[in-house]
Amino acid sequence: MRLVKLDTADGAAIYVNPEHVVAVVKGLRDTRVETIAGVYVVRDTPEVIARLLGMEEISVDVTPRVIGQVI
Repeated sequence: MRLVKLDTADGAAIYVNPEHVVAVVKGLRDTRVETIAGVYVVRDTPEVIARLLGMEEISVDVTPRVIGQVI
C-alpha cells in the first residue's frame, strides 16, 4: 500500500492511498480530495495533487452548469 502525504488547509498533514481517491475538485481557494472514506480540503492545486497521486492524465469537465433554469 502506497500513501501520499498532503497538507490540509489548516496546516495538518494527511496520508491518502491513491487507489482510494474518487475525485479531485478545484475550489475557489483550496482543492477538495474526495476519497471512499471522506472528503479532505488540501492546499495544493489539482495538477500537483494529480502528479503526487500518480495519475497519467487529468480529465476536465467542461460541461457548463445550468443555474436557475428548468429543463
